[in-house]
Amino acid sequence: MIKIAFLFFFLAMFLRDDAQVSKKKVFTIQWKIGAMLPDLQVGVHFPGLAGPLVGVYKDQLIVAGGANFPDAMPWKGGLKKYHSAAYVFKKGRNGNKILISKTSHLPFATAYGASCSSPRGIVYVGGENESGILRNVWLVKCDAKNEIIVEELPELPLGLANASVVYYENCIYVGGGETSEGVSEKFLKLDLNNLREGWKSMPPLLKPLSHFVMVTQSKGGQDCIYMMGGRKKNVGKPSDLSSTLYEFDLNKNKWSEKAPLPHNLSAGTGIGIKSSYILLFGGDRGETFQQVEKFNADIANEPDTEKKQDLIDKKNRVLETHPGFNPEVLMYNTVQDYWSKLDTIPFDVPVTTTACMWGTQIIIPSGEIKAGVRTPQILTGKLSIK
Repeated sequence: MIKIAFLFFFLAMFLRDDAQVSKKKVFTIQWKIGAMLPDLQVGVHFPGLAGPLVGVYKDQLIVAGGANFPDAMPWKGGLKKYHSAAYVFKKGRNGNKILISKTSHLPFATAYGASCSSPRGIVYVGGENESGILRNVWLVKCDAKNEIIVEELPELPLGLANASVVYYENCIYVGGGETSEGVSEKFLKLDLNNLREGWKSMPPLLKPLSHFVMVTQSKGGQDCIYMMGGRKKNVGKPSDLSSTLYEFDLNKNKWSEKAPLPHNLSAGTGIGIKSSYILLFGGDRGETFQQVEKFNADIANEPDTEKKQDLIDKKNRVLETHPGFNPEVLMYNTVQDYWSKLDTIPFDVPVTTTACMWGTQIIIPSGEIKAGVRTPQILTGKLSIK
């Protein structure tokens, strides 16, 4: 009798699992180069930007600010240039084409801030320029004529670059980032309905990190904030690269560690889709990055001039032959706490940018595609779910 009961129990479990598999959603993404950032002037190719402001406001895509090396690669003496140009894009009549609508300017040059879309405008937090790391927080919009409008929000309690930001229920949440003294573990909240209170400290990150992806997503009806990957810069030795995934329960105000990514990853981009999935695009696995950091440490500690130059030459060759960044699309199921590989992007995949949804399209604009090399391409992905 016990054996028969066990057999029926096993059969029921098998049929239930089989039914769940048959109902499993199938995601596919059709990628293309949807548009290009416009040339600065006729006949002058625009090299693209890393760390731009990115977001969607009233069905207009805005890409602004950012930094590049217009004259030469940094290891050849090229100087980083910070930009203030703001590009406003609209959709063509059929909804598939992306057209430049307006070129305007921010009232400041900046790059490497954290940006996210909100119903009130695009929130841009921190960043840096020639003056150093910034505390500024801005709400960026465009008016009926697609002119850029910038509204100041309360400043951060400290300057942050390469942090992450999300919007949830009229509140802005900012996590991590690089400071003038190191890497932050702070997690901050700004209530847009009560700006006088300014930024409030939330339970800190479980470890200090920058260059991670942060998105909001539900987990079986329970809303959470997820932070994925990232890195921590160290003094005198290579950075720590991360494969961790942390979940912040917005009801319990508590961080917890979830299933790690398949590998270390930093500077990628990501979005939440449907009710319980997160897509993570590209990113840097860090092999070349840490190799260059090791060279930098050895160069700094080498007293012999000839040996020092030999190390510099070897480092430059590594940079010049940079293979590009991870082309994978990873998918995380918040309910099942499970990662899987969904896709491979068939183009150069940028890092140090921000992905967003524009209607039904995935947008990954500009960014860095190799060491020191930017792209003017705006990648678009058409997501299909069966």
